[in-house]
Amino acid sequence: MTLEELQKIIYDAGIVGAGGAGFPTHKKLSQGVKQVIVNAAECEPLMMVDHHIFRKHFQSIIDTLNVILDVLGAEEAIFGIKGKNMYLLDSKILADLKGTRISVKEIPDVYPAGDEVVLVYETTGKIIPEGAIPINVGVMVINTETLYNIKKALQDGETVCEKYVTIAGDVKEDITIKVPVGMKIKELFADIGYPDLTGKAVINGGPMMGKLVDIENDVVTKTTKGLLVFPETHSVIQRRKMPLKTMLKRASAACCYCTMCTDVCPRYLLGHSIQVHKILRAASHCEVSDTEAFLQASLCCGCGVCTVMGCQQMLNPQEISMNAKGVLAKKGYRRTNNIAPSAPRPEREGRLIPSDTLIDRLGIRKYVKDKVERVYMDFFPETVYIPMSQHVGKPASPIVKVGDRVKKGQLIAKTDANALGTTIHSSIDGVVKLVDDKKIVISVK
Repeated sequence: MTLEELQKIIYDAGIVGAGGAGFPTHKKLSQGVKQVIVNAAECEPLMMVDHHIFRKHFQSIIDTLNVILDVLGAEEAIFGIKGKNMYLLDSKILADLKGTRISVKEIPDVYPAGDEVVLVYETTGKIIPEGAIPINVGVMVINTETLYNIKKALQDGETVCEKYVTIAGDVKEDITIKVPVGMKIKELFADIGYPDLTGKAVINGGPMMGKLVDIENDVVTKTTKGLLVFPETHSVIQRRKMPLKTMLKRASAACCYCTMCTDVCPRYLLGHSIQVHKILRAASHCEVSDTEAFLQASLCCGCGVCTVMGCQQMLNPQEISMNAKGVLAKKGYRRTNNIAPSAPRPEREGRLIPSDTLIDRLGIRKYVKDKVERVYMDFFPETVYIPMSQHVGKPASPIVKVGDRVKKGQLIAKTDANALGTTIHSSIDGVVKLVDDKKIVISVK
């Protein structure tokens, strides 16, 4: 198989990063890749999708990795997995990996172990330069579920129209389920026994980086990995409900310039020149002449350590930095004085954030269950609302029209193969009811 053939299979299947921003996977593959790093960190508390995939599909993703290594001509693949989760891996399969191109690297149980800059350092010892991506150091990072989706595309020709999702938090039991893409989150919770979420709110993603769900309108997408339920009064929810204007006003009044947000920043500790306290001050005091402070926001990964572990004034440097980063990106401003650190800062080892410490600081200890069950249940939504933008890059363009009858797995929208984007597929059998540049609505009747 050639690189172009593998890229086409991945593109045709609509495969993107199964967590995070959803980078189109076919665009990650290149001949410059020397090492493939599998992100198996289960980085945020309460997230458990990878647990199921490793228990049930470890051998098949090993086989898929070998195909990718052959096609890319890469030297090795490394699974980055926390030591506490090694029990998930079949010991016989692990033994068979000895002496092969594929190895398993135990990484510390710290947050954010799943950030690609941190993960690449922990697995290879390489530090990705500021403003760069893993390929700049010969590395490709791929999510566990993304790798499993490639396996299904290669072996069975399956497209991405369903998504593994962990349901956790203030619920009776933590479960992992497979859900049709485009299913309304409110309908999903009703189907699993939670028809009334009065007094509660839902986070799409983890408690650190996840986004607040609009329960009436939001749907499951290709990047939905966890839906976490918390009381509306919980700090995890209240932090997300605070308007940016209020955050900035509070920061201008209460920030004492102590630098603790910078001191614990994972990328700062790896040698990057991000100084979170300067971003916070420049943004909250409208110091627009301090362009360097604003441009440093482009180095922020949004992990939230600065907010949850660093700031003692209960400010939100995470949200302020990410907002500045987003605005600068839309305006086309780029930082030009990026550096390539040769080593982490010497204080890094003593400032790593253990997952247990993070759980207690977040106030979610009572929601951490002993286990998560993979529940095999089928969902039959009457209508799905499939977004045209479920990935980084250019949104897909519809190729169907109102009245068309479509099948589950059928192509309904695509981005030009040469652009940064992917394909979108129907998640149910049905009739197209609405088509616009934001979504395609498909109903069973």
